[in-house]
Amino acid sequence: MKRVLVSIMLLAACFGAEARKVTGSVKCGETIMPGVTVTDGKTFTQTNRNGKFAFDIDDNAEFVYIITPAGYVADWTSGVPAFYRRAEGVSKFEFNLQRTGGGTDYNIVAVADPQAYSDEHFALFAGEPIEDLAKTAKGLDGVSVGLSLGDISWDRIEILDMYKKEIVRTGIPFYPVIGNHDHEAYLKGDHESASSYRLRMGPENYAFFLGKDIVIVLDNVLYDTNFKMTYGYTDECMSWVKELMKTVPAEADIYVAQHVPFGSRIKRMKNATQLVEMLRGRKVTFITGHNHENTIYTIEKNMTDHNVASICGAWWDTRHCMDGTPMGYKVFTKHAGKLTWYYKPVGLSSKHIAEAFGIGQTKLHPNSVVACVWDWDPEWKVEWYEDGIAKGKMERVTDISPAYAEEITKAYEGKELGWMAPNKSNNFFAATPSRYAKNVTITVESRFGQKWMQTFDLSGQIEKHMSCKEATTDNFKVLVDNGATFLKLDLITDINGKVTVGTKNGPLMTEVLDGIEEYITKEGRSSVGFNLEINTAAGKEEGKSVPYYHAHADFVMADLWARYLGDRLMITGSDYRSLNHLNEKYPEVDLAFKVAQGTEDADKAMARLKFTPKWISFHYTDLSEDLIRKYHDKGMDVSAWGITDDESAAASEALKPDAIIR
Repeated sequence: MKRVLVSIMLLAACFGAEARKVTGSVKCGETIMPGVTVTDGKTFTQTNRNGKFAFDIDDNAEFVYIITPAGYVADWTSGVPAFYRRAEGVSKFEFNLQRTGGGTDYNIVAVADPQAYSDEHFALFAGEPIEDLAKTAKGLDGVSVGLSLGDISWDRIEILDMYKKEIVRTGIPFYPVIGNHDHEAYLKGDHESASSYRLRMGPENYAFFLGKDIVIVLDNVLYDTNFKMTYGYTDECMSWVKELMKTVPAEADIYVAQHVPFGSRIKRMKNATQLVEMLRGRKVTFITGHNHENTIYTIEKNMTDHNVASICGAWWDTRHCMDGTPMGYKVFTKHAGKLTWYYKPVGLSSKHIAEAFGIGQTKLHPNSVVACVWDWDPEWKVEWYEDGIAKGKMERVTDISPAYAEEITKAYEGKELGWMAPNKSNNFFAATPSRYAKNVTITVESRFGQKWMQTFDLSGQIEKHMSCKEATTDNFKVLVDNGATFLKLDLITDINGKVTVGTKNGPLMTEVLDGIEEYITKEGRSSVGFNLEINTAAGKEEGKSVPYYHAHADFVMADLWARYLGDRLMITGSDYRSLNHLNEKYPEVDLAFKVAQGTEDADKAMARLKFTPKWISFHYTDLSEDLIRKYHDKGMDVSAWGITDDESAAASEALKPDAIIR
């Protein structure tokens, strides 16, 4: 206590030239409250044993306010807890608190970016989200408070008045944080541009105790004018935090609520490293908004940033945020000394902790089943099963949310999306099933034991084998991006064993294969298979200008052997000799018999095969449901070749073959 008073005296000396004496008291009803911290944003003091305080405040001080003690809250019926009083022209300040209950357990409900601009936007916020928040708050045990993490408005400051009237419907006090869109865009400088916010919401930097812990609310938007800004903390803010920390018990955990998350910005934020240094050695949880995505960053040991997705989705146009997180909020609970949390989507159960997408649904991993796990951290388990067999962990990947992409595209109907365009996110996990998998199950378990699962039936899955007129590696990359399951390569082999794609002057098969594999790895795409068609040339030129059928097959396999593709490799041919040779010498390779267009009896065409191939491929005009059923009964998969346009592709897919070749 002596150290605190010395600090106070020193600060008072520094500001003495521009200071004036003020007095006041803090009560709960008629009960006096000693030891409550009081500040003007620069100087700190505490109430004495009679619940009274007196100190010199700076003439420029805008507020006198208290650091609300644990178990109490200031009246919040106005929409903002009244822990502050405006200082101009006032010399005596009276604070009367309400008892919320003792104990060390509590809940924090964190809401990011309501971001309403129009009355229509605000009506949306005041509807389902407020009702959802109220329902959640009612179901929480113990003391609960809310945090509005900034961008309450979108450059329309009068929205703040509307917000205060509606937020009380949640049934818990909500403490506000200033965001970049809560500034007056056309007022010059950080302090002036926040003047309307302060008039309605109080000081930008303040704190309150909760249980044995403390929540520190900070402004980390350095606003200039006309929507220009940088991020960080003013020197005055840092001085205030430094003095505040002298009043915080050593055993207290610390929450820092601010609008802009640290993430990769920490070294670019003014005074951010200084703030981290001040807090080092404590258990610190930053709770932030701004990004319209949900991410958990580890700043350093015992210091974590929970970046909470926006409650408005992209901007009231979608029910998902840009990273695939559903519009919602986050609930933190301290119980028996242990902190837990969960993300609560609006309109959905808190058990909804992931969203899964089947084969062909995601842009970057079209051949995989993909899970979007928005609140993931390294303690979570994301695993998968193929036909009931455990396959282990799914691979964490970067992808684009198809749910968000569909919603925003529909909402804007081809208009320029700007910052709302679907972006890559690392909330995703992918697994590529084997070609003959019948089903895949995804299981997700949170760090706190909450479980979720989803199963995909793959029995009716149609593979997409794609080829290109001009066989270049770049053109095949486009097919990968367009969701090809397999790439169809027509191979030509010269008498010397040179294997090219498309024509004898086309690229080497090895160059195409290696180029595609490198592209998939570099860009994080799903693996694709390779359907290699061996075009043999039986006749008098065989063994002269072109290799014999068996040499042709061996040349191809020699180049493939070092590139183990497993079930990602199949070889197609219409020459029974080549297929018999391949089956005998390379029995592990899937083979497909290509039936000539117009063939009336495919069994007769295959009569000279010494084995039953895995695949039979018909021209799409010859295909029928009866034909597919016939060869399925023989244990064969059926594909359709010769498809060149969307109409014929759709007609073929309607028959439900196992693959279409386009």
